[in-house]
Amino acid sequence: MTALSLRQLVPQSILAARWIVVLVCYLDDSGKDPQNPITTLAGYIARDTGWIGYEAAVEPWFAHYGVKVLHTKQLHDTKVDFKGWKKLKKQAFVSRLRLERPPHLMMGLSASAAKGMYQLRKAERGRRRTVSPYGFCFNLIIDWIFRDIRIGPFSHTEGVALILESGHENNAEAQIEFGKIKEQHPDIAPLLHSISFVAKGSCRAIQLADLFAFYSRREGAAQYAAHQQKKSGYERDVMINIITENLPHLGFVATDFGPNAPGSRFYAGAP
Repeated sequence: MTALSLRQLVPQSILAARWIVVLVCYLDDSGKDPQNPITTLAGYIARDTGWIGYEAAVEPWFAHYGVKVLHTKQLHDTKVDFKGWKKLKKQAFVSRLRLERPPHLMMGLSASAAKGMYQLRKAERGRRRTVSPYGFCFNLIIDWIFRDIRIGPFSHTEGVALILESGHENNAEAQIEFGKIKEQHPDIAPLLHSISFVAKGSCRAIQLADLFAFYSRREGAAQYAAHQQKKSGYERDVMINIITENLPHLGFVATDFGPNAPGSRFYAGAP
């Protein structure tokens, strides 16, 4: 069984030659992954027709490798469809998905926040803020969508629709933040067309976002650990090198919070 396309999953009112941002979050505040210090929200932006073209281009590779659904955690752990795969086969599969992105997709986006430091600064300021580290990442990506020199012009003329992975407890916060942004920024409110949720197994677009989100969080966590230990460098994962080739990617790890807080940009093409 092949995955459906975004056109089949999302109401046609959304797919009107507009730009669509497909995002996946890695949060793990529930204790499933307590050792990971950061929250990450990541994915890709492309026009409706770009997503359709990309999904059609990669489908033969999913069939060739015998992969029904790309759950990146399963790929990383060599389980289910990826049982018995060697590293080189994993890398070859991801390389095929990467090579099909141009000219269909525009850009990759990854925003991460240090969870512990976020909560510490929040407590220090004595604020009863309801925005979580996830909400911080969500707002940051929206800001990029309208300010980045590469994608901002398209967003300001045609607007964007957001599609996130369904099933996360933070989806309610995403909807709330989406509404707040529209209320607080009436100049871009008409350009934020909609926010929708689809299952990971439902389409290749959300699976590609999952691939980037998983490995960009690993990259961000390694970078954050090096920052905490005051190291000048760290060993970069080969997979993130593969994923970020041949397409612009913007990534940021917020390591502190406040008016003059530092952060760490990574990936080729980041400003």
